[in-house]
Amino acid sequence: MAKLRRTTVLRGRTERGGRASLPRRALALGVAPVLVVGAAVGVSAIDFTRPGVAPVVAADTPFTLSGHGNGHGRGMGQWGAYGYAKNEGWSAERIVGYYYGGTELGQLDETRIGVRLVGLDGQGLNVTSDAGASVAGRDVAPGEGVHLTATPGGGAAVVVTDGCDGAVLWQATTDHPWVDPIDLSPDRPVSEHLKLCGGNTFRGSLGVALDGLEPRVLNHLDIEDYLLGVVPVESKADWADTGGAEALRAQAIAARSYAATEHRYPYAETCDTQDCQVYGGSAKEDPRTTEAVRTTAGKVVTRDGQPVSTEFSSSTGGYTAGGVFPAVEDLGDALSPNHDWTQTLTAGEIAKAFGVGDLTSIAVVERNNLGADGGRIAELEVVGSGGTARVSGMEARTRLGLKSDWFTVTEGLVAGVGPSPAPDTLAEPNAAVPPTEIEKKYAEIGGAAGPLGEPIGPEMAMPDEAGKFRMFEGGAIVWTPTLGAQVIDASVVISELPTGSAG
Repeated sequence: MAKLRRTTVLRGRTERGGRASLPRRALALGVAPVLVVGAAVGVSAIDFTRPGVAPVVAADTPFTLSGHGNGHGRGMGQWGAYGYAKNEGWSAERIVGYYYGGTELGQLDETRIGVRLVGLDGQGLNVTSDAGASVAGRDVAPGEGVHLTATPGGGAAVVVTDGCDGAVLWQATTDHPWVDPIDLSPDRPVSEHLKLCGGNTFRGSLGVALDGLEPRVLNHLDIEDYLLGVVPVESKADWADTGGAEALRAQAIAARSYAATEHRYPYAETCDTQDCQVYGGSAKEDPRTTEAVRTTAGKVVTRDGQPVSTEFSSSTGGYTAGGVFPAVEDLGDALSPNHDWTQTLTAGEIAKAFGVGDLTSIAVVERNNLGADGGRIAELEVVGSGGTARVSGMEARTRLGLKSDWFTVTEGLVAGVGPSPAPDTLAEPNAAVPPTEIEKKYAEIGGAAGPLGEPIGPEMAMPDEAGKFRMFEGGAIVWTPTLGAQVIDASVVISELPTGSAG
């Protein structure tokens, strides 16, 4: 990797040269987690020593952030894959070989996979099937409802009802906490799929488990069946109509390889959210992505004969980020709507996002020197009247609600770019403007007097437009259409989540 470089400091106006060296008392930004969901990746520090006599920037001063790409940029770029397939005629095999250097294609044996359905955490299982099912060693007639509640020791309490909410027909306990379809073979017709009462449909079996004392709902199925519900939500099925069918085949290979390396929990290999890779169940299947899965059946990316974790993201911006796989130029990404982007923020919004008081300066300290403008940010320094924050580019991306960590900062408005909307505020329950789902959750757990404390940034879009988040002193609240509003450890928001959203 090329030597990292030092760049400009902004102090109300652009100045040339490096940043002043300041004595620091490095204090971790992270605080006690409200709910530990994952390990921290980015680590930031704040120096609460007053940064001398440097003048502050007026809070309403606009800054234009100009960037490239959408997502973490590691491994395959989905828009790049589409560009290479559509414009260059590359095959799926050539695409994955290009992005995942130092690997080769292998063949995966028949594999079944367990998927944690995160949106059902804390609940029991309520399911039916048009073709019938089996549970606790007994057959369940078509349309009858099965209700499972996980019990200690790996079993479940079973209640079977007339329909999903009718009279109880029979009850039992079982040490096999699964509802099985009438045929466990892969690639079964939709009439045999299990259907959540009032919800999605799934191939394979549905079951329950306990994670400590917390109930979990699981889907266990053949990996090829699983991919039928992954590829259409991780990519764009209509790419097949415009010359991009090979990009979908490449996505199937990458998703299969990624899933084959997953071992997240004692009770399931993976999950159905961006924290793993997004899985939509059988209701999300599309004939065009089903073709991509079936024509690549069993193909995985390997190193030394073993599948490798093939991360991918929406748009690389023209250069992948490097890391596990060598960084490569991504000319195919020129088709991406997020190949280049701009966003404007005020000095006040920037300072609030990092909790440094009134903004004094913002500086890109280090970049990776891969691609235009010096490449992705390795370290950013934000100085204010209340301290200094030194953060990774990925954390800066998250705190500022940006599409990627590859961006430059310019004071003032760039021609053709309007100011961003004013940041959201926490609405009172009886305010004229209805509260957002994040605001409702914040109020539900006690607001500023609760475990999260005061907000330290505005409500922002998640980096890949999958939902919204807001950072607080004691953690974060994330909202997605699938999961609703959830309180999580701030480190989970700060760390980069593998994502495949191709939007």
